[in-house]
Amino acid sequence: MIVSAPKWIWRFLKYVQTWRSHRRIIKELNQMTDRELSDIGISRWDIDRLVWLEEDKTVRGRGKDGK
Repeated sequence: MIVSAPKWIWRFLKYVQTWRSHRRIIKELNQMTDRELSDIGISRWDIDRLVWLEEDKTVRGRGKDGK
């Protein structure tokens, strides 16, 4: 008999995975010069806003249905 982990564990692991991915992207963008960022059409102040989608801010590790 296989025992599955509680849903909250999977949601937490998914949140950690998403957070790590976003942090990696933020670090890469922060290492770019202002000129390089301007060349791709963003400013340094846009980085967090662009990486963390509104859905990420509101759902934060919950399931797709938001529960």
